[in-house]
Amino acid sequence: MNGRTILRVAPRIIEQYKSNKLLENRTYFCAASSHAVNKFTNFIQTRSILQDASKHEIAEGRERLYYGILTPHIRAVKWFSLTTSAASILAQPFLINTLYANNNVALLIAACSFIGFFTFGTPLLLHFITKKYVTHLDYDSSKKTYIASTVSFFCMLKETEFTPEDVKIPEVPGMFTTFIAKGKAMFLEPRFFNDPSHYAKIMGYDKPMDFKMFSNEKEEKK
Repeated sequence: MNGRTILRVAPRIIEQYKSNKLLENRTYFCAASSHAVNKFTNFIQTRSILQDASKHEIAEGRERLYYGILTPHIRAVKWFSLTTSAASILAQPFLINTLYANNNVALLIAACSFIGFFTFGTPLLLHFITKKYVTHLDYDSSKKTYIASTVSFFCMLKETEFTPEDVKIPEVPGMFTTFIAKGKAMFLEPRFFNDPSHYAKIMGYDKPMDFKMFSNEKEEKK
């Protein structure tokens, strides 16, 4: 290869090297940016959950054992449902007057039935599904009792205080039912317990297993 050929090929080699280097830099920059965005998103989600949990102050003498991760979503959906239902109730007189002016009874009945279903049916359905979900579970060491918080129909926190002796485990668990405490069905997820030993105590896993399969009526009478 003579000198002229080298002079002709050298600029092309330099340009190709620069383009490849630029492409590698762009690829690295995109990968780093994507990784940073994912870390930032996870940080924001974790921070929002912790902020929502910190809004509910723990009473003196209590220890927070459990926090339901779906709590902010459930409360937001219920607030939205109640707000839209209230707006629908306020708008019904104007809507009824408008439909009544058209002298169409069938349309009036259909519209009232449709609006009434979403006005009253949706909040009731949401409450039926979410009333068992435990948002917080605290432990009172002085009384040795557990305090479970659930969301009421009007999106207020309702507390139920119970002991492990008040807990009953249904033989056939119903929908969204982990245990029953004082006649109230409750649902929670074991993986969100800070101390799994409390979950085992509530569910009765620390008690000795009863291997007695059936009882003899004659022996019981004796």
